Amino acid sequence: MTSLVSASFFSSFFYVAALTFSISMGIVAGINGWRRQDVKFFMLASLADAAWILAGLLEALSPETGLKLFWNVFHWPLMLAVGAGYLLFALAYVGPTSKKASPTVIVLLVVPLLLATLAAALAMAGFESLLYLRYNRADRLFSQLLYKPSAFAAVLSIYFYALLLTALFAVAWHALARAVEQRRGALVVLAGFVALLFGYIIGALPGVSRSVAWAQPLLDVMSKIFFAYGLFSERLFGSLTKARRAVMDTLLDPVFVLDKGEAVVDCNAAASTLMGALPGDLTGKSARELFSGWPSSLTAALGYSEAETELDLPDRDGTPRRSYRISVASSSARDRADAWKLLVFNDITGQKSDARDMASTNEELEFWVKQRTAALRLEVAQRTSAEERLRELNEEITKTQREILWTLSEVVENRSRETAYHVVRVGEYARLLSQGYGLLAEEVEIITAAAPMHDVGKIAIPDAILTKPGPLTADEREQMKRHTTVGKEILGSSQRPLLRAASVIAHEHHERWDGKGYPLGISGLDISLSGRIVSLCDVFDALYTKRVYKEAWPLERVLELFKAESGKAFEPRLVDIFFEKIDDILVVTERLADVPVIPAS
Repeated sequence: MTSLVSASFFSSFFYVAALTFSISMGIVAGINGWRRQDVKFFMLASLADAAWILAGLLEALSPETGLKLFWNVFHWPLMLAVGAGYLLFALAYVGPTSKKASPTVIVLLVVPLLLATLAAALAMAGFESLLYLRYNRADRLFSQLLYKPSAFAAVLSIYFYALLLTALFAVAWHALARAVEQRRGALVVLAGFVALLFGYIIGALPGVSRSVAWAQPLLDVMSKIFFAYGLFSERLFGSLTKARRAVMDTLLDPVFVLDKGEAVVDCNAAASTLMGALPGDLTGKSARELFSGWPSSLTAALGYSEAETELDLPDRDGTPRRSYRISVASSSARDRADAWKLLVFNDITGQKSDARDMASTNEELEFWVKQRTAALRLEVAQRTSAEERLRELNEEITKTQREILWTLSEVVENRSRETAYHVVRVGEYARLLSQGYGLLAEEVEIITAAAPMHDVGKIAIPDAILTKPGPLTADEREQMKRHTTVGKEILGSSQRPLLRAASVIAHEHHERWDGKGYPLGISGLDISLSGRIVSLCDVFDALYTKRVYKEAWPLERVLELFKAESGKAFEPRLVDIFFEKIDDILVVTERLADVPVIPAS
């Protein structure tokens, strides 16, 4: 630990200022309110605090360790004296009518103080170990006496902070209680205790006091300013009466101040104008008589300590002239000797006029909103009907497109050596593989509908080549390969998703995964997914079904070929999906068979 006063010339200046302020506050408090318990204890706490600061300054100004230790010994009894003084001040502040503290409190404060005083005396006599386990040498001006306190000294420090915390909690409870009448003063005193405690904590932290040496004395001065305000402004000197303050705060509205007999004791100029009289003419008159000709709700409100009513003052012809909201407020039930009542007239004529205008505007707005809502509903119904018709037209167009594609596919197949249901089966195989690949339902439907058009380009191939029963020559094979490019040209001119997909399939369904296909020779993922799917489906149907020029392959032979061509002719993932879906594929083959299919052995 370190001494109370940080050892430097700069910090000593702040402590001298705090010392002077503490002495001044103690003297001023004694002069202005010696007979009050809370002021008396505040004075004693301030003077004890001044003595504590003085001892710290003398320690800092001592040139050798012995003198510094001598003055430091005073730290312990003065610390407890300050804590006891502030606790007594707090207890007296929250209960200023009590004449003295309870015996229990006195014992809890006096006994530790006496023990600290005795320990300090013994330390001066050479028994430093009672308070210090060890301390450093400090043989120059403004050097700090660093020491490690004994267990007894540590208990004294903890007890000191406990006293301050108790005082803080007592004032906090008092400030937050609903029955507190002078809440603002209590909150200010509470702020003083917070500043005081925070300053002592800063001073006690090792390594902090040197860097912010000004903080502790500054917070000490601030706390005393808060204490003084809470005492002198709120408790000693008093303030304007609440009724007078209410009149001053509401000068723009008519205000009447009534005594406990409901006679007018004061009013402002606006009240006199309201009644058409001078302020002096209204004083002493009974409020009930004064307002006897007014609506009965006003005199009824006077019968309550707190009330609010609204009334209109009519002209002679019955037309409303002014509208007022009248509020009644009274003093606390405990202030029987100085009971008062306020009658405040708040002119709300403009508010009522605005409310009427607002109501009229709202009615007009509601009318137009209803009209617009009806129009919108009709418009929505018409748009919904149009959208439904458009959807039906789109479905009809799509259906027509598919029928055209199927018809064209059948024409092509009838010219070639393919079986009647070849294109249908290829479409259904493509549906199964697309679903297994995880495509969206819309994408699956497009591929399924477009797949049968994969050989549409054969319409441009001569019949002699298409129907030739034997192997094709090299030149004939090159002409046959042209059907992919022709298919793209036939279908590629449309912007419809279905026809565009059919164009891509017609162009790429003879490409291979390893890049050895035609017409582009592209490989891997450069081939469209629809082209990769239809390529596999076309090969399977060509091998597994009987044609006029060949017999159907057994299933085992077809599956062996697909395993061998995985990663070569076909995408490996599609081959895996093909094997997963083989049962469903075989169901399609049997359902759409042209001739009996050779079963698996």
